[in-house]
Amino acid sequence: MPRPPAPDTTITCVDCGGVAHLITTWPEDDPPWPGDLLTYRCADCWDRWDTIMPEVPEGPEA
Repeated sequence: MPRPPAPDTTITCVDCGGVAHLITTWPEDDPPWPGDLLTYRCADCWDRWDTIMPEVPEGPEA
């Protein structure tokens, strides 16, 4: 199975529009896979956002 792309290191905070940074880490030999929990913390309002690593699209549109 091919290694999935790395998750985004930042996302836009839904509450304030600030920048939320990925705070979840993994060992280099065990990267995140689809279904894994990704946790972000907003630098402005300090809200925490938990998301799930998405599935890797398959087929010609991937």
